[in-house]
Amino acid sequence: MESDYPPSKKPRIEGSRHLDERTQGPHEFPVRELEEFYKDCPAYRLPVELGSFSLDSRGKYVDGRNQLRLYAPPGKLNLDLSVGWSEFVPKKCSVPTSKLDPILRWIVRNGNQFLPKANPKSPTVLNDKAKSGDLQTVVASPLPADGRPDNLLTNFITWRGMLTKLMCSPYDKSEPWKLAATLFNGTIYLSEIETEESKTKNAAQTPREEKMSYWGLKFEDYMTKKDSSDTRTPLDKTSTVNPQEAFCTVVRTRMREHSVVMAAEVDCCDNSAKEKAPQCYLELKTSRCIYTDRNKHSLRRFKLMKWWAQSYLVGIPRIICGFRDDEGIVKNLQTFKTVEIPKETQNDLSLWQPSVCLNFLDAVLTWMREVVVVDDPKVVYVIEWKASFDKITAVQLAPKSEHTFLPDWYILKLPPVDS
Repeated sequence: MESDYPPSKKPRIEGSRHLDERTQGPHEFPVRELEEFYKDCPAYRLPVELGSFSLDSRGKYVDGRNQLRLYAPPGKLNLDLSVGWSEFVPKKCSVPTSKLDPILRWIVRNGNQFLPKANPKSPTVLNDKAKSGDLQTVVASPLPADGRPDNLLTNFITWRGMLTKLMCSPYDKSEPWKLAATLFNGTIYLSEIETEESKTKNAAQTPREEKMSYWGLKFEDYMTKKDSSDTRTPLDKTSTVNPQEAFCTVVRTRMREHSVVMAAEVDCCDNSAKEKAPQCYLELKTSRCIYTDRNKHSLRRFKLMKWWAQSYLVGIPRIICGFRDDEGIVKNLQTFKTVEIPKETQNDLSLWQPSVCLNFLDAVLTWMREVVVVDDPKVVYVIEWKASFDKITAVQLAPKSEHTFLPDWYILKLPPVDS
């Protein structure tokens, strides 16, 4: 497929450079005018689930799908999201899944998923319907079982949340982000670094803000059940929730010339859906009831963009939102279809445009592949988006810096070390 980029912006993918040949830094990706991103969306394959894993009550990696919850909406609403709040123990870190450790553990156990395909089929891409963000079907052929190969045949490995932040950056010039990038055996690993602004903001959270964060977790508890034998009603769900527990899907997709494997936390599965994972998964969200035009604008301008980006990236087709009042009582539910969310904004350029988000992400990934060129697991590039929000910068650090994140057991193909 022909690229929409002029020659100067086509990816220049170089081989490994010896550490003596230092790249010059800092590198910059200017973000000024958005007009260059107003064009057809880049081709994007419907994500295919490679596997999954769970995080237990202590947030530790566990093989299997035991933390996957089933969608089970209650018959009645007026759900009190504050139930169990007094016993709630929050996560210790605002970005607990920023480190790639769980993903790396999954890769070690599932290296066969990265072997070349036998008689691969031509994948279907999101091209002729890309403007509307429509999703089509792609079929993965079986892979032979063997050990983990040195080359994973993948350009990027990361968490979905990191790509969501990159994707929304053109319209979110108030929330900085920072990540560490390492090139190892031809694959760039992206791991989030908590910013100082985030640390300050979290430390200054008011009791009210902490409680509102809990509301989203309790909503997920009300809307799901552990398995088909779980017959509890909302009145029975009086205990608190454990934020450490999670079910995560691992998907493979491709954006134009970039192959991507990402992991993402999944809220629940719709057992009545005919589609396979990840298209049978659902996102669960909460939002304040819409009382004014200002409330509606805020929902469309900020929340819908992030909800759409999160779900689109991993191929989740529906988002269930519980609209609650200021006391945390859910008054009504609304289903948003991921592919239809952009229709809320397509005629208002003051909001956001999906083509800008997707083309921006594609351009940033291309830039990263031009910048992150030293193939060494101990070398890290710190990539940052911060005030004045007019450029993304990348700086190469000396080997074995404080931000080096790939563990020795992963590099040397040893059994994972308990963390």
